[in-house]
Amino acid sequence: MENLKHIARLSAAALFLSMAPLHAEEPDISWIPEEIEMPEDMEIVTDRRIGSAIRVFTFTTAEDTDELADRWREALTTGPYQVKPAAEGMDQRLIEFTGQRIQNGQIAFMRGAEGTDTTVTFDASLVD
Repeated sequence: MENLKHIARLSAAALFLSMAPLHAEEPDISWIPEEIEMPEDMEIVTDRRIGSAIRVFTFTTAEDTDELADRWREALTTGPYQVKPAAEGMDQRLIEFTGQRIQNGQIAFMRGAEGTDTTVTFDASLVD
């Protein structure tokens, strides 16, 4: 009988722990250019480090895709970064850049369906 009580207590503890909210670490986005002001409403989707030099950071936001892309392109261009002009006929919402610690950087914007958030992905190779 004592064994059943012990198992019941362990099961209850496991249930409560599984229901507790997880406290994720704050993402380390110090590699993203400081000229870029992140949206206040961003919800993180992906925060990955691949080796010592590759970073991928994805989030969603309700901010307007075109406005965000234009603002960030301008901020990077006036900062210490070299921004590749968007190819004619291509989407203006793709920003490719280099400079500072970033050997190759890219910001891609994917507008969601009507009434859904924009997904923004930062992808960069850092200089070690």
